[in-house]
Amino acid sequence: MTGERAPAEATLAYIPFESSQAMFRHLEKRIAQAEAMLAAIETDRAVAAEKRKFMEARFDGIDRRLDRIEGHIARLVWLIIAGILGGVMSLLVQGNIWAA
Repeated sequence: MTGERAPAEATLAYIPFESSQAMFRHLEKRIAQAEAMLAAIETDRAVAAEKRKFMEARFDGIDRRLDRIEGHIARLVWLIIAGILGGVMSLLVQGNIWAA
């Protein structure tokens, strides 16, 4: 019984040259695929970072323009209020409020 097992164990421990070369080629392919995938991920990450920078700069510009628009609207509101108050004061000074 021990005589039968010895050759089986010996064949399991022994890898023929052809199959070991095939195994190494297969492992090299898998490593190359993993490296290519890693390079693609790094490229995608770098592109996303650049897009993020561009979008942040664009939003900053939009924020500045909105702040300027808000400032102009506030000035217009004050001008309208000042005009209405000026008209009321003019009517009060002239005394023509009740003449109409």
